[in-house]
Amino acid sequence: MHEHLHALAIHAYYAGEHDCGRRSSERLLNLPGLPPEIEQQARSNRSWYTQSLSEITGGQLRLERINCEPAHPGWSLFNPTIAADRDGLLMLVRSSNYKIVDGRYVMPPEDGGKIRTENILRRYGTPGQTTLIPPAYETNGFPVVGLEDCRLRQTQGGWGVSATVRDAAPWDGRCRIGVAALDVNEGRLSGLRVLDWEGLAEHEKNWMPCGEGWVYACGHGGHTVTVDTDADLPGVYEVRQRGPAPPMARGFRGGGQVVPFRDGWLAIVHEVATVADGRRAYEHRYVWFDASFTIQRWSPLFFFSQKQAIEFAAGLAILGDTVFISYGVRDAEAWLASIEGGAVWDLLKPVS
Repeated sequence: MHEHLHALAIHAYYAGEHDCGRRSSERLLNLPGLPPEIEQQARSNRSWYTQSLSEITGGQLRLERINCEPAHPGWSLFNPTIAADRDGLLMLVRSSNYKIVDGRYVMPPEDGGKIRTENILRRYGTPGQTTLIPPAYETNGFPVVGLEDCRLRQTQGGWGVSATVRDAAPWDGRCRIGVAALDVNEGRLSGLRVLDWEGLAEHEKNWMPCGEGWVYACGHGGHTVTVDTDADLPGVYEVRQRGPAPPMARGFRGGGQVVPFRDGWLAIVHEVATVADGRRAYEHRYVWFDASFTIQRWSPLFFFSQKQAIEFAAGLAILGDTVFISYGVRDAEAWLASIEGGAVWDLLKPVS
């Protein structure tokens, strides 16, 4: 079966039958036991068919660039995260000292080859911003400093973040998920704790906050996997296998938070394709879980504004009936997309 779908996905492009090629690519990637080399090629081929979010919603989309001052002159702004409360949207924007030039990370000479990240706190639609005071923690000397790609999370204890951290001792520089409390009024992060237990992967990134826990993976071993608090042991987390997941979910990687939506849970995930010249491209889709965290619906794959590029969604929030997504472009720009909830639901088709 996969040979026929693979050939169809390729030839449909040159025949101008893009809908056919798109469907063939999706069916191919949803087959179990797909050989890795065919899967990689299928993702690359599919990226030629991917449409913009504006196109698949019939223009029911608003995009706006997030403009604020970087943490330091010359630093970038990208990969924002958002969360909704009674006062509107709270927003964190990542600010870093590097630029990507010809696929390489280039840092100012005075930073001694270290990648540095700080985070900007602000309210959407209001003036003013705060560069967060980072949490105090013992470091291991690894040359990637700070909390990267934060996700805002609101728990019973109040505001907090989860983020990738690499320079926390005693860990060895591999990506780990750290959690810290956020004092919005003082603009301060505190109490960093790195989550670690036997069985973690080589690098841990992009867990999707969901209430007190996280969605760890959408298609790990054929199931959705969550990391949840242990009700009997405060501060202790357990890995739980949830509902079955279709084969294509093995390629879903974390995006923004997982939020309640239509008697279930809404997420935005990204998938990775290798395109021309070995470049990577991130493409996104909405995913809807039922109450048992079984994937029941998903949207077509889409990009926001730049086809076959690095666009990365790190925030998902619902305010009223509007669904907001915050995302970065090429580690250099911060953007916010908004769309009515009904239009999102219309995109979500049953998984077949």
